[in-house]
Amino acid sequence: MKTSRYFPTALGFVTGTVFGLTVFFLLSFTRVAPSTPPDSSSGAISAAVAHSYFSNYMSGAVATSGVIKGFAVDKSQVDAINSLSAETPGLTAFRIYFGKDNNGAKIGIVVGVDNLGNDLVKNSIYGTPAQKFSPCPPICDVSSPIIFGN
Repeated sequence: MKTSRYFPTALGFVTGTVFGLTVFFLLSFTRVAPSTPPDSSSGAISAAVAHSYFSNYMSGAVATSGVIKGFAVDKSQVDAINSLSAETPGLTAFRIYFGKDNNGAKIGIVVGVDNLGNDLVKNSIYGTPAQKFSPCPPICDVSSPIIFGN
């Protein structure tokens, strides 16, 4: 039986294409749980500690009558949201409360929310550092084309 001199090249091309497409589809359509937990200064806290942080914030909070234009969220809070989502896939939302620890440092209190709008306090609650965590105003990008156009 005589084979074409192009047969090994064609076979290699087809095999490589099939292998490459298989790897591509496996990597494209496989859901990977977040590998980054909240940073080391973040951590799971109890509902009682979350309440204490919230109460500390509320004791010095100043009421505003302005319109909230937007909201900045720290990466540590996004990491906490990803962890909550991986722990409880049925969550429909997340809530971040303002808080202050006993030293007066700003804390974001991140909790999952069910489809009825209830905080899921029996699941994990995260206390996260909140250096860049703020509504706009007062912390806004004063040159943002989103707010002011081009």
